[in-house]
Parts: sequence; structure tokens; C-alpha cells
Amino acid sequence: MAVLPSLVTVADFAARLGRTFTPEQELQAQALLDDASSVVRAYVRQDITQVETTDTFTMRRADPVLHRCGGMVTLPQRPVVDIASVSINGTVTYDWWQDGNEVALRDWPWVRPPAAHRPPQVTVTYTHGWDPVPGDITAIVMQAANRVMVNPSGIRSETVGGESVTYLIPATGENLGVLLSRTEQKVLDRYRRTAGTVQVRNR
Repeated sequence: MAVLPSLVTVADFAARLGRTFTPEQELQAQALLDDASSVVRAYVRQDITQVETTDTFTMRRADPVLHRCGGMVTLPQRPVVDIASVSINGTVTYDWWQDGNEVALRDWPWVRPPAAHRPPQVTVTYTHGWDPVPGDITAIVMQAANRVMVNPSGIRSETVGGESVTYLIPATGENLGVLLSRTEQKVLDRYRRTAGTVQVRNR
């Protein structure tokens, strides 16, 4: 599986902060953006970046009256932009249609071997994700990265020479680092995958 890029570029991060990074700061910023992007992706269970993926899934039986097809698979990465190809047990099929993030397959001989002993395996090559990345997601990635750049020690406040400085740490005293606050999680919940299909194999 290809390594996904950061959800925010260093250039956009610097522009948002109104700063010019030194070479050392650019390296730090890139590492923090990578970490924050990974945390966001792990929380929403989505790649987010628009990419093409080939995954194999176990077909599930469908209600022939409700869905009017022999079987279905649910594509876990969203939004589904395009489906390039579908194959069943290694054989390409064109007898399918898309319904949102579902792929409905017209028919399959479930009652004959090997399907009688093991559900068919459906391989789908599809493009998914956003281009560009939604603004609320990039804002959260930058917030998470900036927390560490501003306050790498996790100090909430300190007094130096009679001057008090307060850092961007929640009132609870929780040092989030590049982790997500509850407020950020609530914002990301609209993108979060809470139920999905078992992924068998990546190519």
C-alpha cells in the first residue's frame, strides 16, 4: 500500500501561521504534520486523500427483492469517486452497479463449489477520498501540529521575569500534543467510518 501524503503541506502550514520556517523548522513541521495526519486518519478510519485502491472483500448475500442482486460488498473508503474494475474470484465481471459506497453484483452461483463452501471474493479497484481535502480536516491537522511547535514541553503557563505566559493547552491541563481534543473529534465525527466491511487483502 502506498504511503499517503500529509493532509497539509508545510507551505500551507507556514502560510496559515504567517511564518517563514528555517530548514530545521521545516523538517520539524513536516514530521508534526505527518504525525497529525496519521492521528486524524486513524480516528476517522479513512485515507481522506483522493487515491486509487485495490481491495478484496468477502461478498455478502443480498436481499433479492430489496436489492435485486445476487450479492454485495461495501467499499470502506469514502467518498467513492469512481470504480475502475470489479472481479469475482479472479474473474473480471461487468455485471455490477454502484449504489453509493455499495457494489451490487447481479448474480453468483452461491450453491455450487467453491461458493457453497466459501463466499466469493470480490476485488474492486476504486478511487476514493477528497481533492482538495476538506477545510475543517486541514484546520484540525494544523492545530494539532501547531500545539507541539508552540509548546513542545506541554507547559500550560509559566512566569518569567514577572511576565506570565499561557500556552495553547486545554484548561484541564491535558497535554494533547498531536492527539485530538474532544472538540476536534466531534468535528471529525461526520467523516468517521463507524461500520464497514472486513478487508481481506491490499494490493
